[in-house]
Order: sequence, then C-alpha cells, then structure tokens
Amino acid sequence: MNTYLYAPKDDLKHRALWRALYSDREAGELKSLVHDCRGKGLDFIYSIAPGLDLSYSSKKDATALRKKISQLLDLGCRWFAILFDDIRPALSPADARRFESVAIAQSFVANELLRFLRTHISDATLLFCPTPYCEKMSGPPGHSGYLKEIGKLLEPSIHIFWTGPEIISENITVESIRELQRVIRRKPLIWDNLHANDYDLRRIYLGPYSGRPLELHDEISGVLSNPNCEFEANCIPLRTLAMYARAEDNWNPRRAFQSALKGWLLQWKTHPPGRILGQELELFCDCFYLPGELGPRAQIFLEDFRLLLGTPPKRWGAAGRRFEKTCAELIALLDKMSALKNRELLFALYRHAWELREEVRLIGQYVSWLKKNSGAGDGFVSADRRPNIYRGGLVAELQRLLSMDKEGRFYHQPLPRSRKNDSRSV
Repeated sequence: MNTYLYAPKDDLKHRALWRALYSDREAGELKSLVHDCRGKGLDFIYSIAPGLDLSYSSKKDATALRKKISQLLDLGCRWFAILFDDIRPALSPADARRFESVAIAQSFVANELLRFLRTHISDATLLFCPTPYCEKMSGPPGHSGYLKEIGKLLEPSIHIFWTGPEIISENITVESIRELQRVIRRKPLIWDNLHANDYDLRRIYLGPYSGRPLELHDEISGVLSNPNCEFEANCIPLRTLAMYARAEDNWNPRRAFQSALKGWLLQWKTHPPGRILGQELELFCDCFYLPGELGPRAQIFLEDFRLLLGTPPKRWGAAGRRFEKTCAELIALLDKMSALKNRELLFALYRHAWELREEVRLIGQYVSWLKKNSGAGDGFVSADRRPNIYRGGLVAELQRLLSMDKEGRFYHQPLPRSRKNDSRSV
C-alpha cells in the first residue's frame, strides 16, 4: 500500500470552512503528517471539499482555493484531491449565467486547479470526486449526462472516484467498471466503502476485503479504502486489501482473512490468567464480518438459533449442543477481552463486544427457558434485564414501530389508534 488520503469531514478547514488557512499549530501537525508519510514511502494526498458553498464563477473563491492549496504546497504536500460529494447538485443564479450545468462548472474548477498545481509541480495530477459517485446516484453510467460531461471535460490525467454500484458496494464487477470507463474516458479510482461504518456506529466490520475479483486490477487506477472509524478495528480490512493489491494468480478472501487473523492475534495478548485463542478471535470477527455477510461461524450460530426457535426441544440434537457451546465460547471470550493489554484495542471494540455479550446471554437464557416450557404458558422474562430499560430508548421504540423483514425491506402495518397518543385530544 502506498497512499494516504486525508479527507476528514471533522476537519472544518477541509470542508465547511475550506477557505480558512490552517493556524501555525495545525499547519505544523499537517507538515509532520506529510513528512511521516514520505518517510514510509506513502503519497500523502490532501483533499479539499469546497462544494457546500463554492461559487464556481467567483474569482474571489478561485483565489481563496489557490491560496489554501499554496499553504499545503509550502507544507510539502504534492498530491491533491478536490471533492464534490454529498452536496446539492445545483448552480446559483450567478453560476448558471456562466455554466450550463454543474458538471461543466466542476470540471472548470478542477481543470483550473490542476493548471495552478502544474505551475509548481510539472507532473502534478489531481483526484476528483463527482457528486454522483456511484451507480445508485448516477443511474446507468451510459445514461448519465453528468458523467458524460466530466468524462469529456476533465483533463485526462485527473483520476475520478467511484464507489461501485452502491455507496457501500458488496460486489464490484469488471463489467460494470468497463461500462463506466467508456463514459468517463479513463480508468476509475475505487473509493471503497466496504468497511466504512460511519453511517451506522452500532456496526463494525472485521472481515476481509471481498467482492472484488482479481481481474478488476487491470480495469481501475487504484483502490482507496474508507475503513471503520475505530482505528484499531482496521487490521484485517487493510491487511487483506494490501494482500489483494499484491495478488497475481488467485484471490481467496477467506484465506486472506485467516492469514491476517494470525497477525492480528498478536495484538490480543491479555494479562494473566486469560489467553485468547485463534479460534475465539475468528468467531468474534465472524460476528462482525461485512455489511451484508456474516462470517461462517456466526452464520451457523444464527441458523442454529433459528432452528431452535422453530423446533421442539426434544429434536434440537446437535444444533442445540452446538448453540450452547458457541454461547459459552462467546461469553468467555468477551469476558477475557476486558484483560487485554492493548487498551486502545479494547476501547475500540468494547461497546460492540459488550452488546453482543448481553444479547448472547439473553438468548441463552431464553433457550434454557424453552427447554423447560416448550414455548407454552407465561411469556419469558429475563431476571437480569429490567423491562423497558434494556433495549430501551427512542431509537429502540422507533425500530419496533417500523419493523424490517429478513430482506431488509419495510412494510407499513397500520397501528390501532390510541387517544392517549392522539395530539388532537390534548
């Protein structure tokens, strides 16, 4: 791996306050980061995202953009990206008088920025994130006027970001990328959200880089990963991405996962007397695998629980024994995690691990109750969890009101009217 892209939205001067120069302290931190990257053979790319309030036709804004980039050049930065993602694709009245479309306006700004960079760096290039950066946003690339215009107008050396068919793409096919190439007139740069969890912080992804065939190598100009927000959670995602980048003859994501897992296990040392084993860590990672996929052991655990819920206890057999063993293994692992020597690793995973532990304890108690009651008689009540407190709060109430089927779809189910909750009765 050879590149680090700097684009954090919580750096106000990257996006919301893009015109503002960095203070001496901030500039010193960025200069140190650029230096550290260079020392490790990494290209540091500074990204600026002016699209929230940029006037494409304003000479004042053009000057502000050049001034900001000049500061980064003085700090040693040599690679840049301009991002127009997550903005409203509309022109102001002033911009509309000069440009016929958003794509034309953005291409003009990007090309002018590249010309400015080349007055300082003769072979400078630029990365560009379009406003529709996946097929879900653009529609079929061949039918997208926006993509056709940026493909035609952007200087050919400018790299164009793409996340695939979706914002979070479980799979990216060679055929879809070839179709995109024909429209944007270059190989796209994959900005991969496979392991990103900023859209749902109750989730975390510890599985391998997957769903991208090895043949994709020849169709793209590179891959940038937007990983978990929790730094310590990214060992397997990033290590397997590096393995994918180096692979030549064949690619097996699960085999890569197993290899990366062995390396990550070295970070899971505990204070005596506990010791975390490889198979325990594998089970934990399988529970937090990929956005649309559980790891194999977690999938078996889920299938066993479903079987137990729909089968009389006398017929549970091997599935029942395996389920109880997995419950015990997970609870033991999650208890041992509290003794991790690497406290940053513990704190990165703690909330996810503890939520899983409590759910496993709950369903384990429920299965024990089923054995004795066979589902008949009074409803199950956990002695350890106070009703309306555990799994409580506004979010839980909202989720219960808008339930989701196993395919992830929502269907309206009218609720009975209650005068107590009818605002007109107040």
